[in-house]
Amino acid sequence: MELIESILFKKDPEKDSVELLDADWTDNFGLIVAFRENSKLIVKFMDSQIILSNISITCEYPLVRWINTDSLLIADARNDGETENLYIFNSDGTLRNSFNCGDGIEDIVVSNEGIWISYFDEGVFGEGISTEGLVLFSYEGTPIFRYHSDLSGRPSIVDCYAICKGHSSSIWLFPYTDFPLLNVNPITNTIQSFKTPKILHGSNGLCVRGKVAYFHHPYNTNGELYSWEVGRRQAHLIGNIKGTTRGLGNKEKSHHFISIDDLYVKAYRVINHKEYE
Repeated sequence: MELIESILFKKDPEKDSVELLDADWTDNFGLIVAFRENSKLIVKFMDSQIILSNISITCEYPLVRWINTDSLLIADARNDGETENLYIFNSDGTLRNSFNCGDGIEDIVVSNEGIWISYFDEGVFGEGISTEGLVLFSYEGTPIFRYHSDLSGRPSIVDCYAICKGHSSSIWLFPYTDFPLLNVNPITNTIQSFKTPKILHGSNGLCVRGKVAYFHHPYNTNGELYSWEVGRRQAHLIGNIKGTTRGLGNKEKSHHFISIDDLYVKAYRVINHKEYE
C-alpha cells in the first residue's frame, strides 16, 4: 500500500490575520475552504470567494460542505437548542435556507438523501435532536431519519467519533464506547455491525472503500492511518497524516481523506488494490 499526499491549498504564512477553519472536497466541484480574516468569515471556492456577514457563527471552528455546484452549507457546531445553526447559501452568497440542527455537531456528510449530522457527547447528553447521536435531515431541515428513535437493536451512540458516506443510501459510523463499525441504511431502517480490532479504537477519521476501511488517529497515536479488511482480525499501519482529518465518500475516486492544519489543506489517496477485489 502507498499513501499519496497532495496540497490543495496553502495559507500565506505572512498573513497572521487568516485562520483556516474547515474545508471540503469533491471530484465534481473541487475544493471549498472556510477561513477567518480580520474577524470576517469567508468561503473560497474555484476562483471566487464570498463573505458570510449575514449569519452568526459562535463556535471556533464551523463546518463547511459542498451541496452541489451552485450551493454550499456552513454550520455552527454549538447551539443553544433553539437558534438556527445550519445555513445553505447559493454560490453568489445569497442565503437560501437555514434551520436548527442541534448542539454538539461532530461531522456533516452531504448526500442525495439529505444532510447527515453526527454529534459528540455534549450533544448526545444534551437536549433536542442531538440526543439521537446521528440524524439525516432534508435540505429544508426536517429530520428524515433519527438513529436512536428509528433503529431497533442498535448500539447506543455516546459520542459519534467518525462518519463517512457509504454505498447507495447508507452511511458508515464509528461510535463510542465499544467502537463497532456500523453501516446504517435509512431507507430500510437496517444496520450492520462489525467488531473492530482494539488498535483502531478512538479513531476520528473514517473512510470505507469496498471491503477495506481506513481509520485515522486512534487512541495513543500521533496521526497514524490504518487499513482494515472488514471482518478480519488485524489492521495494518499505512502511514501518518497531520492535522484534522476527515474521510471522503466512496464516490470520490481521487482522494480518500482531506486534512486541515494551520497552513495547509491537503488530500490523501491510498493505493490499495484489495479494496474491490
